[in-house]
Amino acid sequence: MSQAIPLVTIAAVVIAVGIAIGSLVLNIIILGNVNTLTTTVNNNPVYHYTPAPQVNSTPGTVNTSPSYTQAANYLLNGLDDTVDPCQDFYAFTCNKFLQNTDLQKLGRSRLGTYDQAQVDVYSEIVAALSKIDVTSTTTSKTERITKAAFETCKNNLASPADKTAVVYAEITSLFGGVPFFGEPLKTNVDYWMVAGQIEQKHAVGTLTYTIASSDYKDHTKNALYTGPPGLSLARDFYVKPQYIAEVNQRVSDVNDLLTAFANAAKKNVGADALLAAAQEVVNFEVQIAMASWPDDLLRNYQQQYNPYNIASATTAYRAINWKSYLGQLFHGVASDADQANYNIVVTEPSYFAWLNSVFDGKTSNSTVVANYMIAQLLADESDFINPATAKVSSDTNYIHYALRNGRGIKKIGKREYRMADLDGISEGCMDLLTAYMPYGTGYVYVKSKSERNKVQADVKDQTTLIINNFQGMIDSLNWMDTFSKNRAHNKSDSLVKNFGWPEAMFGDFNDFTTVDAYNQDYASIIDLYTKDKNDIYGIFAVLKKGMEVREFFRIMGEPADRTNFLQSPAMVNAWYQPERNSITFPYAAWNPPYYNLNYPQAYNFAGQGGTGGHELTHGYDDEGVQFGFNGELTDCSWNKCGWMDTNSSSGFIDMAQCVVTQFSTQCCPEKTGNIHCANGATTQGENIADLGGQQAAYRSYRQYVATTRKGVEEDRLPGLENYTPNQIFWITYGYSWCMKQSDANLVHQLLTNPHSPAQCRTNQVMQDIPEFGKDFGCVRGSPMYPEPSGRCKVWVGQ
Repeated sequence: MSQAIPLVTIAAVVIAVGIAIGSLVLNIIILGNVNTLTTTVNNNPVYHYTPAPQVNSTPGTVNTSPSYTQAANYLLNGLDDTVDPCQDFYAFTCNKFLQNTDLQKLGRSRLGTYDQAQVDVYSEIVAALSKIDVTSTTTSKTERITKAAFETCKNNLASPADKTAVVYAEITSLFGGVPFFGEPLKTNVDYWMVAGQIEQKHAVGTLTYTIASSDYKDHTKNALYTGPPGLSLARDFYVKPQYIAEVNQRVSDVNDLLTAFANAAKKNVGADALLAAAQEVVNFEVQIAMASWPDDLLRNYQQQYNPYNIASATTAYRAINWKSYLGQLFHGVASDADQANYNIVVTEPSYFAWLNSVFDGKTSNSTVVANYMIAQLLADESDFINPATAKVSSDTNYIHYALRNGRGIKKIGKREYRMADLDGISEGCMDLLTAYMPYGTGYVYVKSKSERNKVQADVKDQTTLIINNFQGMIDSLNWMDTFSKNRAHNKSDSLVKNFGWPEAMFGDFNDFTTVDAYNQDYASIIDLYTKDKNDIYGIFAVLKKGMEVREFFRIMGEPADRTNFLQSPAMVNAWYQPERNSITFPYAAWNPPYYNLNYPQAYNFAGQGGTGGHELTHGYDDEGVQFGFNGELTDCSWNKCGWMDTNSSSGFIDMAQCVVTQFSTQCCPEKTGNIHCANGATTQGENIADLGGQQAAYRSYRQYVATTRKGVEEDRLPGLENYTPNQIFWITYGYSWCMKQSDANLVHQLLTNPHSPAQCRTNQVMQDIPEFGKDFGCVRGSPMYPEPSGRCKVWVGQ
């Protein structure tokens, strides 16, 4: 990260004033800002940034309506005008938010402005659920299931009823006994049958993890994608020697869990034996990590597309019982004959080669494998087994498998932190429900919004402008030929756009036949709730199996659906699915800090518009360009796919490499310890999307002003009267990324997340968009307005 350049000194200002007031005024207009001495802190002067009128600005009027006041208050919550935006725009837009956020007091490892938006959405769902009667047959079954599950979770998550005996009985049924209790395994344990049962019933990957999605090479069909299981730590923690402390802590966490379960089961097991078992479990995790590919090698989808059926997969990996494994995944869902014809895509062949050797050559002791699988199961159920295991889960900040693994091929919604209760609302429960039954909380939330159709229509209009302007950006490129430009246009013209909620499923919110039929796999929750309102273990067992069966396995018997939302309309997020060439905006994302129907459009285009542009640009990042207009891998050679010609591909690679180099070499963020920089290669897709998306959003906003408003600028925000609408656009973008993180959370993000940290997503994006520097009157060569040679031109010709 470039260091901040000092602001104009007091002496320079005083001299300038003394020489010529007129000259100073002229300089203000040229530079776009002046530091005004307004306050002192500890007898030291504090300068405040005062924006000067912009050339393309009209004075305008100040709009003091409630919605404009609210929009202003959001931005003022972070704005620190003692910082020059041309020096450090992230600090300028976020310092107050960062200073006023106490993570320790909140009991959190991170809090961002959009995290707070998710909390607000959950609060609205809780309020809507308070009006639902679980026994009322005039209310949709979907709403009643959601209410029953939430009530049980809220009342029991902190201290669940003891289900140790139930869990122990299931483990004994699967393995014959618990090895770390000193109990023998049953003869010839079929580990693959066990892995399938645990995955279907508990939504936990052990030896592997399998999902269904659109077939990369046939968009009319679905395929199964199977790869390594998700682990509790980032891969680098397991494989690099500098992270031995993190691995040792992982051993301690597993030991605490095994000990808590042993005590609850009243098993007299020595502490040394439990510690040895925990060490063996973590060592097996280390082996899994070493056999898996690092994230930056998981960006070429041709290399990850290795198709088999059960018969050919068994020939390739003879020690893996594919028939047994899939038989359990699809138990009660599909016949053996259907399973035999499924397209099974192995995403990481080297991992399955290692796994095959484990069982073929018996390179790992069978009790170690069993203990590892049991530990994974116990960890994901620990919140629901008994108070002792729930405490371990909380103390170790365990993140449930479904949350940390995300959804779909791109692991959308992947979570790196555990949400906790806030202000008396069981936020953690709502978070789990949204993961396990996405169209339960989502249906309740969208149904509660009275202006949903107006909001949806407004975002549709905005998105049309975004797409049109992005296509204009493509036309300006000098490194892409006409043939490739036409293909690029065809891709965005063919984009499937999911706005707010799945309309076919939710209908008119009066006839709930379709949504109830979709959620039928969760229906037994109402009966469980009626019998025992404290049975949190039983209810979450239904939720977990329901998610696996409904969201993954049932779709193998259905045609591929490019309109699949993938995640809940109650999630504050948005996403692009390359294998479907679809873009999805959940209704929950249409809240501050991104959007409000009555806010100025400068705010909305920067927030939701920038999000729309970001997700659209994912279709044109290093992964998106491999997929064509219908979501299929296009023009594949032996080692890569892509719809651009050779010369255009070279131009794209040069553009992408500029971004990779910039984010890696500028070392954002600068930290002490083992982690210093964002990984430019791993984060390039998100960085390209940030840059392309925000430029498309800005151009769309200016088109909106020119056409819809006939060139008349929007009103000013109260308290921010000196800032032009263009400047409000950029301030809104900066504020949307304000985030306070603990060092540990930031380290985990840098190691696992394809998104750069918030500071990078603000400052390094601004420095590559010259319109920002012009709107703030920055001096050419300042950190946020570098010389043309110092910026990356992403999806723009100039």
